[in-house]
Amino acid sequence: MRESRNRFIALACTTALVSFTSGTAMAQDAAVQDTAAEEENIIVVTGSQIRGAKIDDVLPVTVLDEEAIETTDAASGDELFRSIPQAGQVAFNEQSTAGGVNGARGDIASINLRGLGTGNTLLLINGRRMVLNPGFQTELFVPVVSPDTNSIPPGGVRRVEVLRDGASALYGADAVAGVVNTQLKDNLDGGFLRGNYRASTGTSLFNYSIRGGIGFDFNEGRSNLTLYGYYFHENGAPSSIRDYSRSSDLRPFVEGTDFEGDTQFDNRSINSPFGAFDIQGSSASSSNTTVLRDDDFHLQPCSLFGASGQPGDGRFLDLGNGLCADNGGTIDRSIRYDIGADRDLFSEKDRYNLQALFNHELSDAVELYFEGSYYRSESSRQREQNTMLSAVPIGILASAYYNPLGATTLADGSPNPNRITNGLGSGVTDAGRDLLLEDYRFVDFGPRMGRVTKDTYRLVTGLRGDLWGWDFDTGFLYSQANTTDFTANRISGTLLQDAINRNDPTAYNPFNGGCFEGQGLGPNLADCTPSNAATIDSARIDVFRKGETTLALWDFKVSRPDIFTLPGGDVGLAAGIEFRRETFIDDRDPRLDGTITFTNAVNGDFFGSDVIGSSPSPDTSGNREVYSGYAEAFIPIVSEDMDIPLVSELNLQLAGRFESFSDSGSTFVPRVAASWTPVRGIILRGAWSRGFRAPNLVQVNDQGTTRSNSEIPAVECVAEIIQGIEDEVADCGTRGLIDFRSGGPDLEPEKTESINLGVVLAPEFLPGLTITADYWRVRQNGIVGILGNQNALYLDLLQRLQGSFNPNVVRDDPDAGQLALYAGTGINPAGDIIQILNPYQNLDSRTSEGADFSIIYDVGSTPFGDLKFQVNAARLISFNQSPGQSGAPLADLESVLSGIPELSAGDVATLAAEGFGELLERDGRPKWRLSGSMNLRNGPVRFSLFGRYVGEWDDPSATQNDTGALFRGDDWFTLNASISYTIENDTGLDGTRIKFGFNNIFNQDPPIADESYGFFGELHSARGRQFSFEIQKKF
Repeated sequence: MRESRNRFIALACTTALVSFTSGTAMAQDAAVQDTAAEEENIIVVTGSQIRGAKIDDVLPVTVLDEEAIETTDAASGDELFRSIPQAGQVAFNEQSTAGGVNGARGDIASINLRGLGTGNTLLLINGRRMVLNPGFQTELFVPVVSPDTNSIPPGGVRRVEVLRDGASALYGADAVAGVVNTQLKDNLDGGFLRGNYRASTGTSLFNYSIRGGIGFDFNEGRSNLTLYGYYFHENGAPSSIRDYSRSSDLRPFVEGTDFEGDTQFDNRSINSPFGAFDIQGSSASSSNTTVLRDDDFHLQPCSLFGASGQPGDGRFLDLGNGLCADNGGTIDRSIRYDIGADRDLFSEKDRYNLQALFNHELSDAVELYFEGSYYRSESSRQREQNTMLSAVPIGILASAYYNPLGATTLADGSPNPNRITNGLGSGVTDAGRDLLLEDYRFVDFGPRMGRVTKDTYRLVTGLRGDLWGWDFDTGFLYSQANTTDFTANRISGTLLQDAINRNDPTAYNPFNGGCFEGQGLGPNLADCTPSNAATIDSARIDVFRKGETTLALWDFKVSRPDIFTLPGGDVGLAAGIEFRRETFIDDRDPRLDGTITFTNAVNGDFFGSDVIGSSPSPDTSGNREVYSGYAEAFIPIVSEDMDIPLVSELNLQLAGRFESFSDSGSTFVPRVAASWTPVRGIILRGAWSRGFRAPNLVQVNDQGTTRSNSEIPAVECVAEIIQGIEDEVADCGTRGLIDFRSGGPDLEPEKTESINLGVVLAPEFLPGLTITADYWRVRQNGIVGILGNQNALYLDLLQRLQGSFNPNVVRDDPDAGQLALYAGTGINPAGDIIQILNPYQNLDSRTSEGADFSIIYDVGSTPFGDLKFQVNAARLISFNQSPGQSGAPLADLESVLSGIPELSAGDVATLAAEGFGELLERDGRPKWRLSGSMNLRNGPVRFSLFGRYVGEWDDPSATQNDTGALFRGDDWFTLNASISYTIENDTGLDGTRIKFGFNNIFNQDPPIADESYGFFGELHSARGRQFSFEIQKKF
């Protein structure tokens, strides 16, 4: 099946590339073509601060002009930037469930140039920085931040420039992966109004937008005011609109593969209305307590025990009404909760954009300019009801009304109707036993409803012009973003515990299970025995998270393309200074920030969050001031007029930047770039640069954050497999753990070194054709990171096999049962885990390398019209992450585990260190990403094709048990087509354009992945085939 699909994709790509050269983003190498321009039309291309210098051939710059932007048919900034192959995976996206309320949620998208990590790409608007999004989330184990690309409306963009190599010396030391500069449309003379409607075929999902702009000159042509407005609405859609997202059980989609029947693809939750409990007190696992002979038990329909009504081991408790308690803490697979059926795939969202651009010529040499913008987004989505954090159980007292092991009499002296009589031993006295509720999903509360709103303001004002032969630009920028993340229908742990421990029938009942087979929606989808509605309301709460980021910036820069002349041509020079101040505030709900906490009623354990299912996070804030100065020179060493054999042109770019951070020291970063033209039509180019990225404000100011996560208990699991208790790692399940993460001012900046080598071909015998190829390599040192919980546990396993232990895994002393478990295994005995210490450290280095290719063929006039082809491709060659000093021993883990005969190859692969080594084709890093376009214009008619290809990749969350191979995600190709007609006559319809289009013509589903929604949202889209209709009127 996969081979057939791959052949189809290969055929589609070949047809698109050869016949239509299906493509999109354009690699600009304008200097190879005709770059003559009138003085008033000179622009600064990203990659140089020297206005008017002929430096484009030195730089690997990708440019999307208005035609290329329209060809992508992007409805959002996210879709626009995804069309660029070098843009990498989008970690901030609406299908991401990472972190819950602790993640970056809402209508947001990030950018990750080269895949070097979110936060390593500098985003500019009209050459100046964008403010960061207030939310942050964890990526590669540490908090990362990014501007929100969805705040950029594609219809208001004149062009997008992507400098694909390190640009730290030119734009900021943190431009490690490169720079993306968005130039807005200005100086509009006239106006337009455009409406667009698009719908995903076969589903309820649709969106529409309306945008307009008007601009006019006044003051005798010395002033221009341009205004833009944009509104976008999408109705949202549940997960049920796609077969791969409507259920969390993805096993049907891997039938016919090596993973057929693999339970790793059954992502239904063990947290369901059929709860799991732990009996407290001495000898709880003894037969003197219950016939379960286990302190852990879970609920399930008695019918699951078979026709005899008995469990396989003969031990169960009959709770009545067809519900039984079985020993062990994990429920049967057949009654696991299917969260995929209870949440939205797409949020309902609204976006509002307002922009004002003004410029006024104060004199022939000086111009005043102003930019103002306001962006608001509102998004709402439904999510499944929360489950408990497995490391934070709820205490159920013996006096609780529905406790089946509770006291024989209630507080008023009446008999307890819920105390069971069969199956209890003498260890359960008339006083009863306290319990811990360890796993439960509160389905009878109904789904959570989240709403995220964001307001972003941006004001820029300044002066620019030409004085004494020098171009200058000085301006002040202030931008602020405010986000409110509000979730309704959350649950307070304290209020819920109080409700459970009531001693009358109004108590909340976690012992009544969910639905039985044939009842309601079935055991996987609903709770047919809800508790009292008023009781549920008593524990229901709303939770908020508010964030704010600000950016204040002042700069002054000058440039001159002809400071003096060498035999090779004019020497250009640029210099500038900049000051900026950044701040952030992260304000959590009192039930999240430690103001209102939770204390277990049975064992007294304290937890800093009172919100069921959410780890505590303290309020955090910080600020930073940065002073910088830069200089750049363009030196033409040899020109064509010098008539030197095999050296038609030789150009050199030198740049350096000094930056001083108020919290991270100072640095100087250099850049050297050169281009050599041996003969006309061939250019060889190269660049070397260094970069410097200070830890972000979240990392520096995080004084301590507690997280609860579920991980494989590696030490215990291997011991159980050796002892024959479990058959394989997959049977061990996961356990809830508490980890403590902290940053601080001692973190040092990350340092990088970048190399870029390329060639540009523009053969004279084929005018209009330009071909480019560039190799790049980036080495990052001192990357801020943590080892990670799972890796800490793997390291603990390795060191215990070697007779020691990992001190960052803090444990109790082993008890008698644990000592017996480890006897004869060769593993240093381990007690229960108290917490894992995970301080942020400068511990990692990373080396990435790849190649970029582009083809631009402007055919010009043909019998069918004016024709143009474009292709842009990115090939990732290597992405190698080292674990740093603390994790270096993990390199020996695989060989040590391979020496344990009880472990299969799949077990060894599952227990491999995460996130280290060669990560090419893993977790959203395919070898190939490609896009391309064809545009045909014939008078008022325009026809375009746009194609996008994403290569295969390995999903590390699914490992084949026999071979240890990772699940291979398919490659993906989508093709868009549109046709438009512009009315050109003397009527009122003159200037009206009508456009029809289809995106993803072949309705290609995203490749199946072992992910929350059944696909990898960082790379792929679930929108399917979209029909679009658009009408525009210019005036």
